[in-house]
Amino acid sequence: MNIRDPLVAVVLAAGSLAVVGSGAPLRAQGPQEVTEDPLFSTLFPPELIMLHRRAIDLNDEQRDAISQMIQELQGRVVRLQWELLDEVARLTEVTEGPRVDLDRALDQMDSVLETEKQIKQAHLEMLVRIKNLLTAEQQGRLEELRRAPSGGS
Repeated sequence: MNIRDPLVAVVLAAGSLAVVGSGAPLRAQGPQEVTEDPLFSTLFPPELIMLHRRAIDLNDEQRDAISQMIQELQGRVVRLQWELLDEVARLTEVTEGPRVDLDRALDQMDSVLETEKQIKQAHLEMLVRIKNLLTAEQQGRLEELRRAPSGGS
Protein backbone atom coordinates (compact mmCIF):
# COMPACT_ATOMS: atom_id res chain seq x y z
CA MET A 1 0.00 0.00 0.00
CA ASN A 2 1.51 3.28 -1.12
CA ILE A 3 0.52 6.21 1.10
CA ARG A 4 1.29 8.63 -1.75
CA ASP A 5 -1.48 7.02 -3.82
CA PRO A 6 -4.34 9.61 -3.73
CA LEU A 7 -6.99 6.93 -3.18
CA VAL A 8 -5.11 5.49 -0.21
CA ALA A 9 -4.68 9.00 1.17
CA VAL A 10 -8.40 9.67 0.89
CA VAL A 11 -9.27 6.40 2.61
CA LEU A 12 -6.83 7.13 5.42
CA ALA A 13 -8.03 10.72 5.74
CA ALA A 14 -11.69 9.74 5.64
CA GLY A 15 -11.11 7.11 8.30
CA SER A 16 -9.39 9.58 10.57
CA LEU A 17 -12.03 12.22 9.86
CA ALA A 18 -14.77 9.76 10.70
CA VAL A 19 -13.21 9.30 14.12
CA VAL A 20 -12.68 13.04 14.61
CA GLY A 21 -16.15 13.92 13.32
CA SER A 22 -18.04 11.19 15.11
CA GLY A 23 -18.39 13.11 18.35
CA ALA A 24 -17.17 10.04 20.20
CA PRO A 25 -14.88 10.63 23.14
CA LEU A 26 -11.23 10.24 22.25
CA ARG A 27 -10.40 7.18 24.30
CA ALA A 28 -9.19 3.72 23.47
CA GLN A 29 -12.02 1.40 22.68
CA GLY A 30 -11.90 -2.27 21.82
CA PRO A 31 -14.13 -3.69 19.10
CA GLN A 32 -16.79 -4.72 21.61
CA GLU A 33 -16.77 -1.37 23.37
CA VAL A 34 -17.92 0.71 20.39
CA THR A 35 -21.24 2.30 21.24
CA GLU A 36 -23.98 3.56 18.97
CA ASP A 37 -23.96 7.25 18.15
CA PRO A 38 -26.69 8.73 20.40
CA LEU A 39 -27.75 11.31 17.80
CA PHE A 40 -28.21 8.85 14.98
CA SER A 41 -29.94 6.37 17.27
CA THR A 42 -32.92 8.75 17.24
CA LEU A 43 -33.11 8.77 13.44
CA PHE A 44 -34.00 6.02 10.97
CA PRO A 45 -31.75 4.97 8.11
CA PRO A 46 -33.64 4.48 4.83
CA GLU A 47 -32.54 0.83 4.72
CA LEU A 48 -34.35 0.14 8.01
CA ILE A 49 -37.50 1.84 6.76
CA MET A 50 -37.51 -0.01 3.47
CA LEU A 51 -36.77 -3.33 5.16
CA HIS A 52 -39.81 -2.89 7.41
CA ARG A 53 -42.03 -0.88 5.04
CA ARG A 54 -44.93 -3.35 5.33
CA ALA A 55 -44.67 -3.66 9.10
CA ILE A 56 -44.93 0.13 9.50
CA ASP A 57 -47.56 0.54 6.77
CA LEU A 58 -45.41 2.88 4.69
CA ASN A 59 -47.66 4.37 2.03
CA ASP A 60 -46.74 4.99 -1.60
CA GLU A 61 -46.33 8.74 -1.13
CA GLN A 62 -43.93 8.24 1.77
CA ARG A 63 -41.98 5.61 -0.16
CA ASP A 64 -41.68 7.89 -3.20
CA ALA A 65 -40.63 10.86 -1.06
CA ILE A 66 -37.94 8.80 0.68
CA SER A 67 -36.67 7.50 -2.67
CA GLN A 68 -36.47 11.08 -3.96
CA MET A 69 -34.55 12.21 -0.87
CA ILE A 70 -32.08 9.36 -1.29
CA GLN A 71 -31.51 10.27 -4.95
CA GLU A 72 -30.96 13.92 -4.05
CA LEU A 73 -28.51 12.98 -1.30
CA GLN A 74 -26.58 10.71 -3.63
CA GLY A 75 -26.22 13.50 -6.18
CA ARG A 76 -25.00 15.96 -3.58
CA VAL A 77 -22.66 13.54 -1.88
CA VAL A 78 -21.02 12.30 -5.08
CA ARG A 79 -20.11 15.89 -5.95
CA LEU A 80 -18.82 16.49 -2.42
CA GLN A 81 -16.80 13.26 -2.44
CA TRP A 82 -15.04 14.43 -5.61
CA GLU A 83 -14.31 17.72 -3.84
CA LEU A 84 -13.02 15.79 -0.83
CA LEU A 85 -10.65 13.81 -3.08
CA ASP A 86 -9.28 17.09 -4.46
CA GLU A 87 -8.93 18.67 -1.01
CA VAL A 88 -7.10 15.63 0.37
CA ALA A 89 -4.82 15.55 -2.67
CA ARG A 90 -3.98 19.22 -2.05
CA LEU A 91 -3.26 18.46 1.61
CA THR A 92 -0.95 15.64 0.53
CA GLU A 93 0.88 18.03 -1.79
CA VAL A 94 1.28 20.59 1.00
CA THR A 95 2.73 18.00 3.40
CA GLU A 96 4.91 15.90 1.07
CA GLY A 97 8.10 17.98 1.08
CA PRO A 98 10.91 17.73 3.64
CA ARG A 99 9.65 20.92 5.33
CA VAL A 100 5.96 21.66 5.72
CA ASP A 101 4.41 25.10 6.00
CA LEU A 102 2.24 24.56 9.06
CA ASP A 103 -0.14 27.42 8.28
CA ARG A 104 -0.75 26.12 4.74
CA ALA A 105 -1.24 22.59 6.05
CA LEU A 106 -3.74 23.77 8.67
CA ASP A 107 -5.59 25.91 6.14
CA GLN A 108 -5.83 22.98 3.75
CA MET A 109 -6.99 20.71 6.56
CA ASP A 110 -9.75 23.23 7.24
CA SER A 111 -10.83 22.80 3.61
CA VAL A 112 -10.85 19.01 3.98
CA LEU A 113 -12.89 19.23 7.18
CA GLU A 114 -15.35 21.72 5.66
CA THR A 115 -16.09 19.33 2.80
CA GLU A 116 -16.44 16.42 5.21
CA LYS A 117 -18.81 18.56 7.30
CA GLN A 118 -20.96 19.28 4.24
CA ILE A 119 -21.24 15.54 3.54
CA LYS A 120 -22.31 14.82 7.11
CA GLN A 121 -24.77 17.72 7.13
CA ALA A 122 -26.38 16.47 3.91
CA HIS A 123 -26.77 13.02 5.46
CA LEU A 124 -28.24 14.45 8.66
CA GLU A 125 -30.63 16.65 6.69
CA MET A 126 -31.94 13.63 4.78
CA LEU A 127 -32.39 11.55 7.94
CA VAL A 128 -34.29 14.34 9.69
CA ARG A 129 -36.53 14.91 6.68
CA ILE A 130 -37.25 11.19 6.52
CA LYS A 131 -38.10 11.04 10.22
CA ASN A 132 -40.43 14.01 9.86
CA LEU A 133 -42.16 12.21 7.00
CA LEU A 134 -43.07 9.27 9.24
CA THR A 135 -46.00 9.26 11.66
CA ALA A 136 -45.42 8.85 15.39
CA GLU A 137 -46.87 5.35 15.12
CA GLN A 138 -44.48 4.42 12.31
CA GLN A 139 -41.54 5.77 14.30
CA GLY A 140 -42.59 3.80 17.37
CA ARG A 141 -42.90 0.59 15.35
CA LEU A 142 -39.49 1.17 13.77
CA GLU A 143 -37.97 1.63 17.23
CA GLU A 144 -39.46 -1.72 18.28
CA LEU A 145 -38.20 -3.42 15.14
CA ARG A 146 -34.73 -1.89 15.50
CA ARG A 147 -34.45 -3.18 19.07
CA ALA A 148 -35.76 -6.67 18.27
CA PRO A 149 -32.92 -9.22 18.49
CA SER A 150 -33.74 -10.75 15.10
CA GLY A 151 -34.59 -7.40 13.48
CA GLY A 152 -37.47 -9.21 11.80
CA SER A 153 -40.72 -7.65 10.67
